[in-house]
Amino acid sequence: QRGLATAVVDPEPGGGAAQVAAGMLAAVTELHYGEQTLLGLNLASARRYPDFAAELAEAAGADLGYRRCGTLAVALDADDRAHLRELHALQQQSGLESEWLSGRECRRLEPMLAPGVRGGLRVDGDHQIDPRRLAAALVTACERAGVVFHRAWA
Repeated sequence: QRGLATAVVDPEPGGGAAQVAAGMLAAVTELHYGEQTLLGLNLASARRYPDFAAELAEAAGADLGYRRCGTLAVALDADDRAHLRELHALQQQSGLESEWLSGRECRRLEPMLAPGVRGGLRVDGDHQIDPRRLAAALVTACERAGVVFHRAWA
C-alpha cells in the first residue's frame, strides 16, 4: 500500500498452522497470570481487528468468516471449574468483562453441551475468524497489491 516492492518466499503461502488454527480472537478469555503487560496490546489489537477484517475482505473480495460471537469456556470437571474461577478473578482484577455461569446457564446458551458441564465463563467481547479463509484472503490481497510470491522449493 505504501509503494514498496515486496516479495514473499514461501512454498505454500497460507498453509501450515493457518489450516489447523482455531481462529479465536480472545484477548479476555486467553489472559494468563504474568501477562498483564501483554494484555494492553491484545486488547488494542482486538479493538482494531474488525476494521482490519473488513478492509482485507474488501481487498480480497472474500468473506473471512469473521464473527463477533463471544466465547463460552466451560468446565467439565472440578479442576476445570477451579481454573476458570481463578481466570474469572484475574479478569475482574484486570478490569475485564466476563460472566460466571452455572452449568445450566451454559447449556441454555449451548444446548448440545454435555450434561456434566459444571459451569463456565462467558466473554461477549471476544470474536473469531476462519483462519483458512483469512490466510487465503491475505495471499489474494497481497497478489492484487503487487506482492511477488516465490513458491518454488530451493
